[in-house]
Amino acid sequence: MHLLKGKKSRWIALGFVTVFLLAVSTFTWYKNLGKPVTYVNSNQGSLSVGQNVELILQKSYICGADEEQTLKKNVASSDQLLQEYHDWQLVSHQENKYIFRTKIQDLAPICKEKGYFGLSGQNILTLFEGPPEENKVIQTFFQIDTKKFESSLPNELGFLNKGIRIKDLAEYNSILSTYEEYAEWSNGNIHPTGPKE
Repeated sequence: MHLLKGKKSRWIALGFVTVFLLAVSTFTWYKNLGKPVTYVNSNQGSLSVGQNVELILQKSYICGADEEQTLKKNVASSDQLLQEYHDWQLVSHQENKYIFRTKIQDLAPICKEKGYFGLSGQNILTLFEGPPEENKVIQTFFQIDTKKFESSLPNELGFLNKGIRIKDLAEYNSILSTYEEYAEWSNGNIHPTGPKE
C-alpha cells in the first residue's frame, strides 16, 4: 500500500507541474497578444512581422506639377516594402517613415483639367493652372521672340495671350515644339525648361 501511495503522489506532483507550466505559458501568450513577433533570419537580420510604417509617395509629372500622398501601411519587412515600390526611388528612410519618389511621363491630373499655355512677364512661354490672367504658374519654358512670332503667325499671339487650353500630353508636346521655333536665344534670355522653383 505504501508503494501505491508513493506512485499516486508522484502522479499528483506531475499533474501539478503540468498545470503550472500550462498556466505560465498561457499567461505569457496572453500577455504578448497583439505585439509584433520578431524572427531572426541569419541571412537578412531581424524582421518584424506586422510593422506599421508611414509612406510618403511623391509623384513628379512632365508638366512640372507634383503630387504627394501619405499612407499608413502594415508590412512584414522593409524588403517587402522595397520590393513593392521597386519602380520608385527611395528618397529617405528614418525609422518607420519612408519617402518614395517617381517621375511620370504624362501630364498631372491638374494639368489635364486646368492647363493653359500662355505668356507671362517678359513674354516667357508658361504653363498655367487656369487662364493666364489668374497667374497660377505651373512651369516656365523660354522667352518668345514676339516680333518673329507675329510676322510668322500674326493671329496666334492673341490666342497665346488669352491662353491655349491643353488636355493631354500630345497637345503639350505640340505647343512646345511649335513655339520653340520662336524662342529668344540672344542675350542669355533663355529660361530653362522645367518646373518653376
